[in-house]
Amino acid sequence: MAELNHTDVVRERILEKLIYAEYMPGHTFKLREMTEDEEFQGMSQTPIREALLQLVAQDILMGQRGFSVRVPIPSVEHLAEVRAIRTKLEIMAATNAMHEWTPGGIAELERIHAELQAAKAAGDVTRILRANVQFHFALYGAQRRSYLMTMIRSLWAITGPSIRFLYEEGRPLDTSGRHPHADVIEALRRQDRAMLEKAIADDMSETGRKILQVLREKVSPEALAVQPFGKMELLRTRAKQGRRIRQEE
Repeated sequence: MAELNHTDVVRERILEKLIYAEYMPGHTFKLREMTEDEEFQGMSQTPIREALLQLVAQDILMGQRGFSVRVPIPSVEHLAEVRAIRTKLEIMAATNAMHEWTPGGIAELERIHAELQAAKAAGDVTRILRANVQFHFALYGAQRRSYLMTMIRSLWAITGPSIRFLYEEGRPLDTSGRHPHADVIEALRRQDRAMLEKAIADDMSETGRKILQVLREKVSPEALAVQPFGKMELLRTRAKQGRRIRQEE
């Protein structure tokens, strides 16, 4: 049971790091490096291996020939589809929680958005990404343990790494214009469902459009031509090989 709990802990830590875009698309997980990482301190290779394989089975990570696991490099079509689904689910979650908002809660949301704007002004990418995630997840209110929330977290884990494309070295930060988050806050203050739906859709659309454009410019067809395991092949391989992942030196 303890080993299972360790697997759960590792899986949740990996999910969080994906959501916060701490891994870039194409990142390969190395068991030895992960056991030495302070984020996974005290964990053996077994729960880390199991957590990675669980995320492969959920189509969040990609298993490749040679028993390695990596963050997928998405195609434009796949990323657009996942972001579209995430938009609909986020709107559902946010509108479901509209009635929960108090002046104090809205003030906290304004504080998070102010932190995001300050991070942009400072060019602090880590703070930008963290504040953006905190803002979106705050919109879901008390639904944090719901099935809807589980789906949204999985979709964030898939789309999160690609956000890093917007903040690579040399790419300017866009700090101009009114941020859609401001319209989200105003919609909550007014309790205006239609305005809230539009603000979230606009936010997702604007960011998504920029990411997809970078993806079109940056990712070569060769990079997209990675060969994942099929699900049945993965299961058979795990049974025959004792669920081994290649240990990269």
